[in-house]
Amino acid sequence: MAESLYILGDEDRKKFARLIAAAWSADEVKTRYGREPRQMLAEYGIAYPEGVATPPLPPKPAGEFSIEELEVAAGTEAPADGCMGSASSVSTIGGCAFTAATFGCGASVE
Repeated sequence: MAESLYILGDEDRKKFARLIAAAWSADEVKTRYGREPRQMLAEYGIAYPEGVATPPLPPKPAGEFSIEELEVAAGTEAPADGCMGSASSVSTIGGCAFTAATFGCGASVE
């Protein structure tokens, strides 16, 4: 059986970053997402297709993060220092793959 894959667009990554921030700051949001992820995605304005596994919430890293920092990590906003970064999660049936990359942070390409 082929695995289904859905990648969030720019606006949906920004919305998902807000959902992640809410889950990291309120256990009831995290718990509810575990029970009814599609409903929570819809409440945050994300139309997620049926038949595709919903993205997992990443574990909260140590430290404090603002919504803006999460949006930068999701690849939807450029940071003021010009250091472009992106992070995304890809859901598949039977598992998840995570990718992250950082581009343009003080290194010159010649």
